[in-house]
Amino acid sequence: MATVWRRACVGCTRSKRQCTKGVPACRRCIDRGIPCVYPPARRTNGVVRTVAPAPAPADLQDPSLADSSATAPLTTHEHDSTGSSSSTGAEDIYFPPLQLTQADICETLGPSPLQPSFNDDDDTDGATPGILKDAWFLTPESWVADYTLPEMEPEVVQDLILQRFVDGVQDWLRDWVTKGSSPLHHWHLYREKMPRHVQDAYTAVATYHAAETPATRSTTARVLDDRVAQLLQDQAVVTSQPAGREAMDVFDHVSRVQALLAYQAIRLFDGDVRMRAQAESLIPTLALWSRQLLESAKDSLARRPARFLAAFLSAENASADGFSRVAKSGGDAAEEAVWRAWVLVESVRRTWLVANYLQEIYLHMKRGWGECPGRVRFTMRAGLWEAPSPHAWASACRERGALFLESKQTERLVFDSGPEDVDAFSLVMLELSYGVERIERWLGGAKEACRERQSLVEVLG
Repeated sequence: MATVWRRACVGCTRSKRQCTKGVPACRRCIDRGIPCVYPPARRTNGVVRTVAPAPAPADLQDPSLADSSATAPLTTHEHDSTGSSSSTGAEDIYFPPLQLTQADICETLGPSPLQPSFNDDDDTDGATPGILKDAWFLTPESWVADYTLPEMEPEVVQDLILQRFVDGVQDWLRDWVTKGSSPLHHWHLYREKMPRHVQDAYTAVATYHAAETPATRSTTARVLDDRVAQLLQDQAVVTSQPAGREAMDVFDHVSRVQALLAYQAIRLFDGDVRMRAQAESLIPTLALWSRQLLESAKDSLARRPARFLAAFLSAENASADGFSRVAKSGGDAAEEAVWRAWVLVESVRRTWLVANYLQEIYLHMKRGWGECPGRVRFTMRAGLWEAPSPHAWASACRERGALFLESKQTERLVFDSGPEDVDAFSLVMLELSYGVERIERWLGGAKEACRERQSLVEVLG
């Protein structure tokens, strides 16, 4: 039977990727859930054949049944050779820009009150004006992913940067199980509720780092296999129930992504060939869950941001970690509610970033190239992630600012701020953007300036 000659689809052509030329959509566009559009076919006997754009799949299949052979990364944007996004927005994660307005103060580096305004016509569901005006981290603009490519480093330097990132993530996992927190795992996130799949990941990571002999390594590998299988099975049951995926809240999404991310960070970069192969088959699953995590966070804010914040004020969320609301004033309760909301939202941002970057780095190391995973804003100010109490966090925000910056603004940090102004997570992300040499010069310059100040104090003293 004669076949129709067909060129690669527009998305694969722009991204310079091989296209399967499938009908009604190629494999790559189906994996990403984006429209697949083919250019007009060449003229044959005076007739022009065209293929109409295929609609995006109405829903993605259950993650536990994902095609294990699909190891290509999942992204929500296509990019041209310049690194700019060619997306029209139709395939982007939906977030109607109607709820919030970004405050100018969120753009600044210096100390100032953080007061974005909310334009929510619905009632506040118990959220006071004070809790709304301080929720600077919920603005819709802060969820827009930036896909600008950083300056290319020499290949040897680039490999060093990528390996340092991987080592950093694995160090964070070790800190999580030995110190109770890390730049990726906030000390309060699981203080009141730790789902079973997070408990499993926690104990599996601890077991992995405690294994020192080949015999214990083999046992640990079997434990990891079993825990990952249990995680996938549990999530398949949840999402197969009526309205199961819709019933999951933001916390449920971030907890399952952090659990699978812990397994991927270990198994993708372990020397065991079998563990690595099994982890590769789950790259599409973690990418899918990460995308759903961001969708869930945006959707919660799009519906009614006041309701999202009010949930942290309800008596049902009374904490058991020493921050009891008994004998608290209204202002203290609101201050704690904003802090608790920030902990969850910031965990979403950091988890999404690390999950996407980690897997893309692995794919780059394996095949020599990777796609830009994108970047959203996150809180960079040193001391906020580690703040021991809601009051300490709120005071630091008011006095020094949060350094809640767009990607294009972070370069100003090198000129206007010192390394001591940003936290450990931010330093790792900045190194990915600006390279090892530039960040080390920045760190070295700060140390030299500190020594000069110390010398001056000694002379004057």
